[in-house]
Amino acid sequence: MPKTLAIFDFDGTISKKDSFLEFIKFTHGSLRLHTGLFYNINYVVKYFFNQYPNDKLKERLFSFFYKGMPEKELVEKGKLFSQKINSFCFPEALSLIEWHKNQQHEVYIITASSAIWLKHWCNLNSVKLIATKFEVINNKYTGNIVGENCYGKEKEKHVLRLLSGDYVITYGYGNDSSDKYFLDLLDNSYLMPLSKKNVKKIVER
Repeated sequence: MPKTLAIFDFDGTISKKDSFLEFIKFTHGSLRLHTGLFYNINYVVKYFFNQYPNDKLKERLFSFFYKGMPEKELVEKGKLFSQKINSFCFPEALSLIEWHKNQQHEVYIITASSAIWLKHWCNLNSVKLIATKFEVINNKYTGNIVGENCYGKEKEKHVLRLLSGDYVITYGYGNDSSDKYFLDLLDNSYLMPLSKKNVKKIVER
C-alpha cells in the first residue's frame, strides 16, 4: 500500500470554534473570558487590523489566564476539556479523519493551538499532533511561547520536514489563507468546511 499522509489544521478546519477561547471558557467561565478579552481589547482590535502579531496576542492572552499555573494542573484540565471537543467539531471533518485512519494513512494535526488542550484528544483519536508550545519553568507556565507559534509559514516548515518521509500520496485540509503555505505543498488540498457531498467525492476517488 502506498505510504499516505493526511494533514489537518484544527481551528476552523476540524473545530467550528476557536479551541483556545473554548478552553479559556472551560477553565474560567464565560464571564472571566469576556473580562479578559475586554481587558486586552486594544491588542485584540490591533490584531484584527493586522497591527499586532498573532503570536504576541496569544502570549498576552495565555499569560492573562494561565501565567504561574502549575503545568500538571493545567494539563489535567486539558484532559477534561478533551471530552468536550467533539461537540464543536464539524462531523464531516471527523468522518474524514476516520476514513484516513481506516485507510492506514498517517494523520497529523498541525495547529497554532496547544497540546495542553489538544494532546489528549489526539491520543484518543489515534492521530499525531504538532502544535504551539508554551514555556514551563519550575513546573509553572511563564506565558511565553517556546520556539515559534505554529501558524502560517511555521506550519510549512513542519510539513516540509514530514514530506522528507517519502510519502507517495498526500492530503491537506485547512480553512483560511494562513493554511495556504502548507496546503500548496500537498497533492490533494481542500478548504473546510466541506459538505457531505464533497467528503463523499474524496473518499470515493
